[in-house]
Amino acid sequence: MGILPASYFLWTDQFTGACIILFLLIVLDTITGMRAAKKLKVFSSTIAVQRTTEKAKNYLTILIVGYLVNIFFVNVSIDGYVAEFMIASIGGFLRCAFIIFAGFLIGVEGYSVLENLAKMGQKIPPSNFFLFFN
Repeated sequence: MGILPASYFLWTDQFTGACIILFLLIVLDTITGMRAAKKLKVFSSTIAVQRTTEKAKNYLTILIVGYLVNIFFVNVSIDGYVAEFMIASIGGFLRCAFIIFAGFLIGVEGYSVLENLAKMGQKIPPSNFFLFFN
């Protein structure tokens, strides 16, 4: 498949949006996590930096691999109706899976921010607050 330049990824909308939101939530999670740890008197800057870099590295690696697989299936061209249908189906499934997984990572980080806010003593709405149908 070859080595693709990093600038290619920075200019595609799906990857850019997912990475920006995920990066902002990782930063927000780190800040709220450090403040919660200071409040609980268990703060360690080396642990905070290690966890943040490990989390960012893992998330971005997973997103890049998913995106590369997605690009591969979008650019495959095979002769024959059945083969084209199968490639299009697999490519559509992978595209949806990529978006869902990126959303999952964003949700995990958002939930972690809420947990850190609760540890700091902030009032968090109850879990049934967001349900429209009780």
